[in-house]
Amino acid sequence: MKTDFIALLTDFSLSTPYVGLLKSVILSKNPAVSFIDLTHDIPPQNVRTASFWVMSCLKYLPLNALLLSVIDPGVGGKRKIIWAKTNRHQIISPDNGTISWIEKEEKLREIRCIENKNLFLDKISFTFHARDIMAPAAAKIADGFPERKIGQKINKFVKFPFPRPDKKGRIIRGEIMCIDNFGNAITNIAAKEVKSTSEVKIKKISLAIRKKYSDVKTGEELALEGSFSFLELSIRNGSFANKHKIKVGERVEIIV
Repeated sequence: MKTDFIALLTDFSLSTPYVGLLKSVILSKNPAVSFIDLTHDIPPQNVRTASFWVMSCLKYLPLNALLLSVIDPGVGGKRKIIWAKTNRHQIISPDNGTISWIEKEEKLREIRCIENKNLFLDKISFTFHARDIMAPAAAKIADGFPERKIGQKINKFVKFPFPRPDKKGRIIRGEIMCIDNFGNAITNIAAKEVKSTSEVKIKKISLAIRKKYSDVKTGEELALEGSFSFLELSIRNGSFANKHKIKVGERVEIIV
């Protein structure tokens, strides 16, 4: 599926040349492509956080865009590298669970193992498959490389279940899925599940539900619907996660 856009999601940060090398390899194979930098600050090797952002961001990408997601703790090992296609987009990633939750947003139509060596660089490093396999493959696939030649179709891939909140009576128990760079703690609880009068508890902290940051004073804590429709725990103009030492996986309780 030919596309003009490759979206990048990595744990490389911008303090090393790794992102620049990905782009350089892609442009050497497909100089017409445009890049979308979703983020390069996924916590290192954190596939779960990558899965959340892939699920959340995919529907906002341009039609047919290819998302190249490189969080690869198994680099050099036996894990596969896969290409997946939905009705609207394409994804290239290691087969490590990164695409676990995309069907909450878009139906998967086809998955192939990337094994055609014509898609790779001539020399393959054991530690940088993103540069030597995924980047050149993304460039050529974005340029219209025949899908049937990518590699064999696969029906099974690494997939872990979405951590659904537990509901009992008036209590909803969930967890922190990820923390953004503002220190907002994003839960796995859909905002539509709570009411404006609900009470949010995490550790020994109680938060009220608000619609927007301007509903509270600077430095005041609140819970609100975030931009991806999940409940977030925040401080206006501050970092909730830093203040309370909140970590991914921390338990959250809602009294509806």
